[in-house]
Amino acid sequence: MKKLLVIGTAVLSMVACTKETNLYDPAAIESNQKAQYAQQFVNTYEGISLDQSWDLTTLSASQTRATTAIETKLVKGLEFGLDYDVEYSFGKYKLTNRTIGKNKPLFDAIQKVLPDGTKHEGVPVVLTAPSNSFTIYPVSVQGMWTHDLYVKVGNEKPVKLYSKSWTDFSRAYVNGEWLTGKVHWSLFDGYTFELGQTAALNGLYVEAPVGTPIEIYVANVKEGQTEKPSVGTFNGQAIYVDTDAKPEGIEMHKDAIVKYVGIEDNNGANSDGDFNDVVLAIVGNPSVPEEIKVEEDEYTVESSTTKRYMVEDLGSIGDFDFNDVVIDVTENVKDTYKRTLTNGEVTANDLVKTEKTQSAVLRHLGGLLPFQLTIGNTVLPEMQGVLGKDLEEKFDIEGWNPLTNNISVKVRNKDNGAVFNIPFPKAGEAPMIIATPVDWDWMKENVSVPGSWFYPAF
Repeated sequence: MKKLLVIGTAVLSMVACTKETNLYDPAAIESNQKAQYAQQFVNTYEGISLDQSWDLTTLSASQTRATTAIETKLVKGLEFGLDYDVEYSFGKYKLTNRTIGKNKPLFDAIQKVLPDGTKHEGVPVVLTAPSNSFTIYPVSVQGMWTHDLYVKVGNEKPVKLYSKSWTDFSRAYVNGEWLTGKVHWSLFDGYTFELGQTAALNGLYVEAPVGTPIEIYVANVKEGQTEKPSVGTFNGQAIYVDTDAKPEGIEMHKDAIVKYVGIEDNNGANSDGDFNDVVLAIVGNPSVPEEIKVEEDEYTVESSTTKRYMVEDLGSIGDFDFNDVVIDVTENVKDTYKRTLTNGEVTANDLVKTEKTQSAVLRHLGGLLPFQLTIGNTVLPEMQGVLGKDLEEKFDIEGWNPLTNNISVKVRNKDNGAVFNIPFPKAGEAPMIIATPVDWDWMKENVSVPGSWFYPAF
């Protein structure tokens, strides 16, 4: 509240000053009108901080991840709550009567979408980061060959999730289907059984700019002492499959999407091709990476950004319906990347071409003053305001920056012909333009936008 009082005092001083200036001076008229508007905004939205971004979308310069660095961190893997009995047979101990207490639906889903012996065909792909974070969890690891599992995000150093050193037919939740172990005897505990082979299968949290390439692969693959090629998403040895199963025991978005990545560790002629040697669950927050096909080591990432700008034209001070001009602005981008493979693994993804188109669609008019929009480098024709008219008038534009919101409106005063310039507001200014998600509806005439759209002062 203290901040608003100071701002209000500054606005009052500005109003008082302008009253003493030449009332026919266009600059003085504009300054006076804007000062009155700012004071009225403060009075109407008492408790709302002016020190905020008036871009209410997730793609604003203060909120977007589009310019931030890549963040990855290892997290605790999924728990499966294994219970089992130990049976002695032919001189060896083995696990029997196995049950799973947690995340059994995840494991059961593998049997449904990637069952043993069902052959699949993979193609080289790249996964690209969505506009939110996501986490990769190993669910099942089986097969005789040893390997290391890596995830490479962008051009960052690959992150190793685990090393598979055991050679039994094995699954992550027990780290062994028929694992042998050792029996220990002590005076206090009697006979106890210890698994002979275990592994900590970490998860990986990933946050990256939209479109960042994600590679998932196994390296250092060996059949005994014989080295085998690295395999994964980049060479068609992994497939991306849907599943309805959701992890248990972790925090996740209520609308989280989950997908499986199934990897075939053998790309030789005798491969069974069932793509379940390594199975990972990717849990979105809420979205998961997109799969894009790679051809001749090139792939294209397409993205689209749309913002809705709502404008107050100063025609009626005290009315904050922000519907005098409503316009949607869209940018479509196609980025083509060339990847570099070294020793069979992706070592670089280089941007080689960008194609960009921009357009704007005028959606609604709610003010009577003539106006002229400038969006990026494009100046649209002056138009006459209309009270309460929906329309769909499209314009091709260029130079719009969705991060900085380089949009402004010139409004012609009906009484004296003075032209007011209304730029997109900075933090600390009373807004006459706001940016919203495209699915936010504009208000009816003389109905102010709700204060819940804005951040309160603390």
